[in-house]
Amino acid sequence: MASEDEDRQGRLRTAGAWLRTQRELRGLTGTDLARRLDVNQVRISAYERGQYEVPSAIAEQLAAEFDLPVLTVRRELGLWVPSQADLTELQHYADPSTLADDILIGEIIRRYQQRTDREIVEVFPQRSQVPRELWTRLIDGARSEILLGGYTNYFFWTEHAHFSETLKRKAEDGVRVRILVGNPDHEVTQRREQVENAPFTVSTRIRMTLDELTKLGPIPGIETRFSNTNADAHVSRSIFRFDREALVSEHIADRLGHGSLTFHLKRLQDSGPFDQYVAHAEHLWDGGQSWNPN
Repeated sequence: MASEDEDRQGRLRTAGAWLRTQRELRGLTGTDLARRLDVNQVRISAYERGQYEVPSAIAEQLAAEFDLPVLTVRRELGLWVPSQADLTELQHYADPSTLADDILIGEIIRRYQQRTDREIVEVFPQRSQVPRELWTRLIDGARSEILLGGYTNYFFWTEHAHFSETLKRKAEDGVRVRILVGNPDHEVTQRREQVENAPFTVSTRIRMTLDELTKLGPIPGIETRFSNTNADAHVSRSIFRFDREALVSEHIADRLGHGSLTFHLKRLQDSGPFDQYVAHAEHLWDGGQSWNPN
């Protein structure tokens, strides 16, 4: 199976071949086209070799030079084009057939950028349905930040082999690892146990995590805190952050963590769902109480 990078390189090569063909069909040299677009000829060569993606602004200029619809040029260059659903949505505000392609594209992109749901990569009815491969990719791929903000976090050790060694390795690689758990003796924990009414209690699950961290010992780069002043806001929501991606579990009613609705988020904009959940996690962390393994 081709990797994401290989897929991207394939799209760039296809786009570059199309651009070169269109230029040659019109009897233009690379220098000619570069002059008309007011860019360096080296840049045109790089586009045609598939080294770079053609920017949207250049695509619009190419459409004018080649006398082709903007949508056609964008599609051939592998750039985003509006789907039929996008066009249908726009019909509530204007007739797309009356808009020039460049205005149509600009309007739809503007609306798309204002949407917050585009940061939601996927929704899982239960946390247990999040693929193991996704957890592994997020953990292994983190280069600067890991925040495990589950109220118990115990499942990392029961479901991921050698998880303590993984945390140690990430910390040694310079990743800031933070673990936020509930205090097993806190009144919020006791109330949650009454709500769940499960034999495998919340405090037991927390102590499993603390036992594993005690075995791991103090590691530079790994910090652990009990949620304290904001514990009520923590027990109902788990936030697991890995750089610019996160998994967020919403604990509804008496469901245990593994049965909670879980969102996979990826940061694409300021103040979107990702930023808001991260701000919530930082709020919980700031109100936490430090805990150190003996």
